[in-house]
Amino acid sequence: MFGSEPVGFSLAGGFVTVVATAATASLLLASAEVTGRVLIMVIAVCAYAACGVRAGVALATAVMAWFFGTGFLVNGAGELSFGRPDLLRLGLFVVVALGANACAAAYRAIVARRRLHVPLPGEDPSRLVLVRN
Repeated sequence: MFGSEPVGFSLAGGFVTVVATAATASLLLASAEVTGRVLIMVIAVCAYAACGVRAGVALATAVMAWFFGTGFLVNGAGELSFGRPDLLRLGLFVVVALGANACAAAYRAIVARRRLHVPLPGEDPSRLVLVRN
């Protein structure tokens, strides 16, 4: 969906997604509910990365989400920390973003292959169904 846009627009979309999600998480959950706040951010990153943005944009969005999550949702007042839990959260954001992005790319490849009527190895070409938009 977003793969053909210039990278700057996709990065801006990721930034807006992260800021809006951080604001929503801070309004919905108390400051003591760190796990819930981070989970909301992880779900937003996953959804944005699954929209079909480039892998670099998905990765940059994950890092931005970590910055906002650590600075405003976990610590408060924009203070970043680099302890073990913080780095584990960074790893979680990165894995989720790249995983969702890879799943979206695989789905697009399968759909494109079926549109071209190219059978997968071991697949009967007479059983392919044309996907129409």
